[in-house]
Amino acid sequence: MSLLSWVLAGISAGGLCWLAYRHWSRMNSLDSQLATGDRSLLDQSHVHIEEVIQAPAGSQLHEQQMVIAVKKS
Repeated sequence: MSLLSWVLAGISAGGLCWLAYRHWSRMNSLDSQLATGDRSLLDQSHVHIEEVIQAPAGSQLHEQQMVIAVKKS
C-alpha cells in the first residue's frame, strides 16, 4: 500500500509541475507576442480579448468613472 501512495504522490506532483510549466510557458509567449504586436493573438482561442485599442507606446487605459463634484460648505 505504501508503494501505491508514493506512486500516486509522484504522479500528482508531476502533474502540478507540468501545469506550472505550461502556465509559465504560455505567459512568456504572451508577453513576447504583446511586445512585438503579434496580430495572431486576435485569432487564438485561449486568449480572451476585451478591447483592442490603437494608441501610442506608453499610453495607459483607465476605465471611465463617474465623478460627482461636491461643494464644500
